[in-house]
Amino acid sequence: MSTGTLFEALQRIPDHRTKKGRRFPLSAIVAISLAAMLSGANDLMAIFRWGRRLSPKALQALGVDKKRKKAPCHATYHYVFQAISADDLARALGCLVTSEDGLGHVAIDGKRLRGSQHGTSPGVHMLHGFSTKLQAAVGSLVVPPDSGECVEALELIKSLPLEGAVVTGDAAFTYLPIVEAIRQRGGDYFLFVKANQPDLQSELARAFGDIPPCGDDRRCSGSVRRAA
Repeated sequence: MSTGTLFEALQRIPDHRTKKGRRFPLSAIVAISLAAMLSGANDLMAIFRWGRRLSPKALQALGVDKKRKKAPCHATYHYVFQAISADDLARALGCLVTSEDGLGHVAIDGKRLRGSQHGTSPGVHMLHGFSTKLQAAVGSLVVPPDSGECVEALELIKSLPLEGAVVTGDAAFTYLPIVEAIRQRGGDYFLFVKANQPDLQSELARAFGDIPPCGDDRRCSGSVRRAA
């Protein structure tokens, strides 16, 4: 069940422009851009051209003041998206995806955005929290070059409603501050333990050393034998 409308979510994005530079509401600029991208626009020029084809009535429906008869110019999109915080935008859109009975299974993973690498730029590294129950990303953060997934995962977890949810992730997220944050938010976790946590790995080996891994047991391999 969604909390509020898309416009209400976009209006929660902080606008860092000066009052003099706010000819169009930030929410309207982003709304036009989203609508254009859903219609096939894949760059700023395409977004600009799509917006300029809108009627005054359509512009008003997307949040533009009725005194404005045309959509923003190309430069407006350029400066707005250069200044807007990707994390703020992700949080605003992520708030739209919630459920009355919890998020269920939330998988946390980081990926570098395809096509974001240009020249000497390494590209944009994103960390996502994906609800398999809702089939949607419920939170996303940009991982700065001087940071890491583990640090940003802690911030992501603190922003999610995890009551009754189970968080999964690879060994990169198996750290005490992360699991404590999950528990404080009312969730549980299922994380891998590898050599990056040697003490914990040794303790688990001592505690469960006599129990074979599930993958070594044919009963757990996925094959089913008919009883004779």
